[in-house]
Amino acid sequence: MLRAGIIGCGGITERRHGPVLASLHDRVKIGALADLAPERTELMGSKLGVAAQHLYTNWENMLAQEELDLVHICTPHHLHEPQAIAAMKAGAHVFLEKPIATSLEEVDRMIAVAEQTGRKLTVGHNQLFSSVHRVTMEQIRSGVIGDVFLVRSEGFGSSHVVGRGINQQWRTQTKPGGGGALIDNGYHQVYNAIDYTGSPAVRVYARIGRHIHDIQVEDTALVLIEHASGATTSLQVGWSALAGAVGVNEILGTEGQIRFGGGETPVSVWRKDTGKWTQPIVEAEGPDELGFPVVVQHFIDAIENNGEVPISGAEGRHILATVLAAYESGRSGESVKVDTYE
Repeated sequence: MLRAGIIGCGGITERRHGPVLASLHDRVKIGALADLAPERTELMGSKLGVAAQHLYTNWENMLAQEELDLVHICTPHHLHEPQAIAAMKAGAHVFLEKPIATSLEEVDRMIAVAEQTGRKLTVGHNQLFSSVHRVTMEQIRSGVIGDVFLVRSEGFGSSHVVGRGINQQWRTQTKPGGGGALIDNGYHQVYNAIDYTGSPAVRVYARIGRHIHDIQVEDTALVLIEHASGATTSLQVGWSALAGAVGVNEILGTEGQIRFGGGETPVSVWRKDTGKWTQPIVEAEGPDELGFPVVVQHFIDAIENNGEVPISGAEGRHILATVLAAYESGRSGESVKVDTYE
């Protein structure tokens, strides 16, 4: 039985990390929780069956006093590196909420410590494990839409997600967030697009700004990603559509295209050879799951069987490098080459 700890007891822990780990009760016991806000640890402790003596307002004390096999880190982005490194040095494997960190130097230090300690490090690119994504990749790999040359991904809302802990506005602040809508929401769009194209990002051009909200970070980001294969991703994301906006998610290939919808037709495929749309069967997921239970199970499998983690540190680094290149392009007005991991 693996003993797990969670650092950060905000909304993502309440909605996903806590319930999913608790559902694996035959393999995992949630042994300790840490959060700056005692009301959050008390709430989550009551929900997850963690006794009061294992609730902490200081994560360093939790790591020092508890024997943990794995730690899920669900805190503001700038805290990921120190917490992950401390957890690995304390002997725990680490599952990080996305994004992996806020700088490439932070990621490189985490990867180095994982190698030194032999601990496993992964990051929650959960949408890669959703039923919609799995069916989409089956269609792409079967060749029915030919070579992917364009991914369109556009998602706007009216505002950011408000936190539930001590600092409920951390997503709108430069240091804890590391950026705004792009690094928070657009990060998912980047890793999905890289998987769809089957090709890493090599160069980025972006227009990034703040137009609606009085916050420290951007509320609007428009990004063009050039992939090594020659494919292009057009990504638009923001917290700036006050009345909401029409979402666009589409993959264009040389022999067809894939369009994402909702409800009874989450994935539609058009093939040039038939001239028709078809809807492959997509297994239903629970509300807000988006592949998260699957990626956690893969992480537990990797720990138990000494296997490969679902998402490596190097993979997480590439997504962050692409996002950071977009921020640099937004500042400079020039296209920016994506940093590669040596």
